[in-house]
Amino acid sequence: MGVAKGLARGGLNKRGAQVAKNKLEKSLFEKGPALIHIHNVMDPGLLDIVDIAVPAVITVQDHRFFCPGLGKLKPDGAICLSTFVDKFCLDCFEDADYGMRVIELTKARLRALSKMKAVLVLSRYMAGELEAAWQAQGIAPPPVKVIPPFVHGFQPLPRSRPGDYHLMASRLVKRKGVEVALDAAELVDLPLYIAGDGPMRRRVKQAARESGGKVRFMGWADRESMARLLAGARSLWLPSLWAEPFGIAGLEALAAGVPVVASQVGGVSDWLDDGMSGFLVPPGDVVALSAAAGRLEDEPGLAGEMGRAGAAGVARDFAAGPLMDKLIQVYRQVLAG
Repeated sequence: MGVAKGLARGGLNKRGAQVAKNKLEKSLFEKGPALIHIHNVMDPGLLDIVDIAVPAVITVQDHRFFCPGLGKLKPDGAICLSTFVDKFCLDCFEDADYGMRVIELTKARLRALSKMKAVLVLSRYMAGELEAAWQAQGIAPPPVKVIPPFVHGFQPLPRSRPGDYHLMASRLVKRKGVEVALDAAELVDLPLYIAGDGPMRRRVKQAARESGGKVRFMGWADRESMARLLAGARSLWLPSLWAEPFGIAGLEALAAGVPVVASQVGGVSDWLDDGMSGFLVPPGDVVALSAAAGRLEDEPGLAGEMGRAGAAGVARDFAAGPLMDKLIQVYRQVLAG
């Protein structure tokens, strides 16, 4: 699988793609694995080679197998509720010819994906989107299994009390709801710490300078720094505008005993129990986000209860051992034919 790892994200020219396919095919037939588990391989040609060579399962981690556009986000910023159909998806492209090429590529990905012995997804939302896309395209689907991620490589620190700031930790791009968070920070009492990096870094730094302490930019935080930030946070904000495939930052916050205030999008409701471990709010709703965070400010006892409920839920439903057992069971089923 060392060969496949180097091919994960595409971007090869035609000659480079053919060389990569030749290397992958040679490697698979020479090594002769009993089964292969694919991650983030988007080239339909590579997927077809794997399917011919050995039984394969694949984990689909994002929208590119069923959305040719911006990850189920329309150009005007609204969440796309349509199934993958040409006449709807073409509206997301200014260049119709380019749009049709991407649509045809997405169809090819769906067809190649349907040949896998099993498709693994991170959330029930992802399973539903894939199954709807296959149905709309008239493609017979393979078995789809939901196996969510678990908290890995992150060691939460002890918390003696609810923290004294809110925290947003994400890539700093518009679809993550950065502007929503900045606006909501003006409506709450505790400051908002923002950790991350990305194209909106300058915007966040400017907001922090002009906020009078309401917003504080922490820059990129590694795992150890994130553990410290979560240990002092009253809540984690996940104000996404797009349909999150899962939202692992929220699960890590719950594991650390921090309640989460998140947009009700995508796979978030798979791990966030509204009213128990945090609050789900409409995407883009500044008032709803600030009201939920404000309630956790006004009721520190509730914040503590929600944090404990979240940590217990992660330990119960997202423990590594049972999830790996579920994955191994999929492998056994595939090998048994």
